[in-house]
Amino acid sequence: MTTPATIPSVSVIMATRGRPENLAQLVPLVLADESVRHFVVVVDGEDDESVALLSSLRPRFDRLVFQQVPHSGQLHALELGVTLTDADVVLLLDDDVVPTPGLAAAHARGHAGEHGLVLVGTMPVQLPARHADIGSLLYARSYLAHVARIEAGEHGVLDQLWLGNVSIRRSDCLSVGLYSPDFTASYHADQDLGFRLAEAGLVGRFDSSLVAAHRYRRSDPAFLHDSRRRGAGLLHLHSVHQRLGPFDPTVFTRDLPAPVAAFVRRIGSSSMAPGVARLFLGLAGALGVVGWGEGRLRLAQLARRIMLFWGATAGEGAASPSVAQTEATAPVHRGCSCARSRARDAGQQFAAN
Repeated sequence: MTTPATIPSVSVIMATRGRPENLAQLVPLVLADESVRHFVVVVDGEDDESVALLSSLRPRFDRLVFQQVPHSGQLHALELGVTLTDADVVLLLDDDVVPTPGLAAAHARGHAGEHGLVLVGTMPVQLPARHADIGSLLYARSYLAHVARIEAGEHGVLDQLWLGNVSIRRSDCLSVGLYSPDFTASYHADQDLGFRLAEAGLVGRFDSSLVAAHRYRRSDPAFLHDSRRRGAGLLHLHSVHQRLGPFDPTVFTRDLPAPVAAFVRRIGSSSMAPGVARLFLGLAGALGVVGWGEGRLRLAQLARRIMLFWGATAGEGAASPSVAQTEATAPVHRGCSCARSRARDAGQQFAAN
């Protein structure tokens, strides 16, 4: 008779900054799951409101652990959080992701009898009933396309790792390291992590039954800056992982008609890129007002392609304080020839959806 595998203990780890209203909901929701050993929250930078809220909740929730650190980025903060618990498995949740009841326990069951597993759940974007911002709409489409490609076997889970609802053995986190000092871009650090986990021999698995709603929101300025960061992040990803080969920014335009592709390349590689992208995004908003939804999406996608190209040409650039606050815990996403091909295609997939 086969002995049932022991279900490992599990803790939830979260990095946050500037979203105390989310924490007010998440702390009681996460800790309603009695299987959660600790809910570790790392406040990544100056954020008096979040610290005050967590301090007020701590007497009611003895499994809540939190620490504030100088701003260092999501993966650096998550890595610290992993050291603040002794659970066998850690579930890494974004601070704008709302888990379904029992999510942590389900992740723990998925690791029973398994070692070297990276278990990735699904995060459908929960859009507002009306007046969703264009950044959220396009992100939701990109995410659905990403999941469809994973389920169709078009790319591996660790080739394009997408953080937000991911569990890993704590020992593997400590061995590989969530944070890499070699990867300094603010976007696609999760894809860098996926490559490093695969190199260490871990295996990724996607499980659509592990559901958390993603309350993703982006203002228009943050949407454009995110697009620039994505382009810069892909360029940096290729420079860090040399087996991927040189990054070619024309990947952002390969599916466009030739005249449009030439326009995007010309504007996207010039200092005019931010201004033209803002203009197109403003026109997209006007089309939304008059009810032409498809035209709105097309113009916004064009603005995004320009900023992707600009990011790969001019680098990340500095965000305004308001945009930087919005981006505080944004997804930080995303040597065989298949990995090279999939990483190369990631830019076009993001641009097209």
